[in-house]
Amino acid sequence: MNTNSEKRKKQLILIVDDVPINLEVLDSLLGEKYDIAVAISGEQSLELVDRISPDLILLDIIMPEMDGFEVCRRLKSSDKTKEIPIIFLTGKTETEDVIKGFETGATDYVTKPFNTLELLARVHTHLELKRSRDIQRELIFRLQEKTREVEKASRIVATANKNITESIRYAKMIQLSLLPNPDTIKSFLPESFFIWMPRDIVGGDFIFCDYFQEGFIIALIDCTGHGVPGAFVTMIASFGLRKIIRDQGCHDPARILSQLSFIVKTTLQQDTGYALSNDGLDAAVCFIPAHKNSDSFSLTFAGANLPLYCLSNGEVITVKGDRQSLGYKRSDLGFNFSNHTVPVKKGMMLYMATDGITDQLGGEKRCRFGTERFKQTLRAIDGHPCEKQRELILRSFEAHKGDSMQVDDVTVMGFRFGGQ
Repeated sequence: MNTNSEKRKKQLILIVDDVPINLEVLDSLLGEKYDIAVAISGEQSLELVDRISPDLILLDIIMPEMDGFEVCRRLKSSDKTKEIPIIFLTGKTETEDVIKGFETGATDYVTKPFNTLELLARVHTHLELKRSRDIQRELIFRLQEKTREVEKASRIVATANKNITESIRYAKMIQLSLLPNPDTIKSFLPESFFIWMPRDIVGGDFIFCDYFQEGFIIALIDCTGHGVPGAFVTMIASFGLRKIIRDQGCHDPARILSQLSFIVKTTLQQDTGYALSNDGLDAAVCFIPAHKNSDSFSLTFAGANLPLYCLSNGEVITVKGDRQSLGYKRSDLGFNFSNHTVPVKKGMMLYMATDGITDQLGGEKRCRFGTERFKQTLRAIDGHPCEKQRELILRSFEAHKGDSMQVDDVTVMGFRFGGQ
């Protein structure tokens, strides 16, 4: 927005008068401090103003052909020149002339013969006001430019966010398709429920179920982090489980964990010295035999940093998994995971949960939900139908979380055999 007036070191005054001696006097008074341009007619002044953009105009009223009133009117009617301050210099002192001058847009009025100090003071005042207005306009212009830039950037960011969010939502559809079908789960586990609450749109937790002639496998997986990074690792883990269980026919929970650790670690090249990531997962895996007594049987459990909770008659027994995660750089590929044979009685509830529920912060002291609170919740819901249990676990979790943000993906699965 730089104008000619903003590029000059000295401010420029245009003096318009048809009397040469008046021009000389004014030039001698003002020329040392200001740049001076002169015009001897109204027409000439209009041409000059258009070319030089003066900071102030000293304008005589009485001139041939076009008087000062008309010059002022034309200048004030143009957007380009209307902000230039105009001081009338004239011997016309009648009230109606003064009023007419201000009505045409004059900024000030100095009568001839003028007082030198008064003239200098008025010129200085109006030039400073002009300078202040110019600075203000420049600041407003720059602010508007910045605002436009910010608005443009905001639109770009909003569009990018919309596209990213749409992509992530589509990724969620893909991730949901990897979860077991609730109806299929119900066909094998009529009394069961699961909670799957990613912290973000997609998450790093998932439940895996597979069925075969000898029985079925239920696995709960908690991958590194949450959101998109966690979701990527779930894809690797999900296809790894399918390869191990379906293609290789492995139904042993401990061996499943060992082989899954190998697949994740080698797929992410975390078994090499130049790995860019250090991601992995915790897991809980149960094998449930197909031919089982409805009153009493045993299932096989193996865990990698995740336990199995067994609830019966108000008592919670925790079957701990091994303290070894899967797939990380430091994960031991030679580690032998332990199988636990878990006796299952009629009506006993079994639960697997990721640490998203126990790590949730809440309450006045911002403390963790914690394992003990989770076990207390399980004891409190003993005997309820599965869907009611799901509701009560969520209610307890939300009551603790309150207004706090969810810190991690939360997944819980509960099931039982042979009725309550």
